[in-house]
Amino acid sequence: MFCTVISTTISYSQSFNSSFEEEIFESYKKDSINYDFFKSMFAIDSLANNNLVLKYQDRVNSLLKTFPEKESKAKKEQKRIKFIYDEIHSTFFNKYSLNSYFNDLFEDGTYNCVTASALYAYVFDELNIPYHVKETPTHVFLIAYPETYKIYLETTVPGEYGFIVPKESEVIKIIDELISYKLVTKDEVLEKGYMKFYEDLYYGREYINKNALIGMQYYNRGLTYLDTEDYNKAINNLRKSKIFFSSPLIKPIIKTIMFDKINDLEFNSFEDIDYLLELIEIANYPEDYSLKNLESSLFKIINHDDNTNKFIEASIEKFNTIKVEEVRNTALEFLYEYLAKQAGTDENLEDALKYSDQIINLNPNSKIAQRIIEYVCFRKIALSTFNKETLSEFKKNIIKYPFLKSNNRYYLALAHLYGNISLDSFVNKDIEGAHQYLKKLENLLDNNDIINEVSKKLISDVYTKAGNYYYYKEQHKSAYAIYSKGLTYAPNDNELNKRAKWSKDEL
Repeated sequence: MFCTVISTTISYSQSFNSSFEEEIFESYKKDSINYDFFKSMFAIDSLANNNLVLKYQDRVNSLLKTFPEKESKAKKEQKRIKFIYDEIHSTFFNKYSLNSYFNDLFEDGTYNCVTASALYAYVFDELNIPYHVKETPTHVFLIAYPETYKIYLETTVPGEYGFIVPKESEVIKIIDELISYKLVTKDEVLEKGYMKFYEDLYYGREYINKNALIGMQYYNRGLTYLDTEDYNKAINNLRKSKIFFSSPLIKPIIKTIMFDKINDLEFNSFEDIDYLLELIEIANYPEDYSLKNLESSLFKIINHDDNTNKFIEASIEKFNTIKVEEVRNTALEFLYEYLAKQAGTDENLEDALKYSDQIINLNPNSKIAQRIIEYVCFRKIALSTFNKETLSEFKKNIIKYPFLKSNNRYYLALAHLYGNISLDSFVNKDIEGAHQYLKKLENLLDNNDIINEVSKKLISDVYTKAGNYYYYKEQHKSAYAIYSKGLTYAPNDNELNKRAKWSKDEL
């Protein structure tokens, strides 16, 4: 927590404490450069509003009007900064408190390093005084005129060093005091030497944008809730902190909390889905979040009685935003497999094919998707009237899904399609077309070991109908040849045997 001498260790769904707070966040997201910094510092206060902010801002601005103009000489300008520093401090700062926020500063003078630095940042912006906001693991302060005078401004470290343009002897006193309060260690100071350590700590090139001060308030509040084990509020505040403050400390804290809570979720709401997605985003794959971790949560999604297919489809849209390809594809394939199996079980063949296509797009070698596609394509033929339209659709599916040819049902399906189309063509007196498909049927039966699985009734019907066409035209030789060919496939068929005998007798 910032401003403490003890180091603390350890969007998606986002709630706001007020419409005022939400307005500030939306405004910042739209334009993170031209936003109202002073107003934004009050976002964390659930009772704040525009009128109250203007009232406090007027107090600050009234004081600014009393300050002298910028001096051209270095010593005079340093003296002016000291005067401004003292005036702000004496007017607004009354009592240091670790757990305080920007609004407290104006209500009773309570402050900490974050809120004090924020007020000085606003004042310096208004007065065109250059400055850097500096951050250490547990502290924040300002450097005025960082390229020239290097004026260190401290409001919270105990001691007399609030405003410093130090000499070497003073540097040693400052660092020793930091060591005594355990803000730094003796070893790291001795490793670099006092002056080098001081330069790196206070005047190094690294500095943060003032917007981080907004986020630090939420960060501090998040840690406070974490201490009381109010994990929902802790996460909510840490999430808000991330909008303004890109500290590497936030991610591991949120991740630790979320890992503890993830197992308690039921995954029957989009809020739970969003929670999982945020954890996936901040977790390191596969070191601390593996595919097995993901699948355990996905099982909850498909097994929860309240979750409809519509809910799962909407969840898929959310999972599609996962950045890590392997994690994203695993989640999508898992959920599409469930939907495809359900659709197949319910004989909703078009949906089963649609979901299976999605699986194939993710994993062309998916055996589950291939089995479902095979079932759907052959089932559609079984439920059809075995006409030319069915054959045309089947041929398109063969081109799209070439693995269908590896299944023996491929030849059986074609045999039944060719046989029925030939039969219909004889019925409709399309003799040329009938013979064309009859020839295709015979080619399949002669070159593939499928005759025992082809419908004997279909064989009897098509060869009886074909032979009859010539029999009743008294073309008995042709009729006998057709009946006899049919008997090679169905030798015990009574109708074909009878008509073959009649034809032979007529020769």
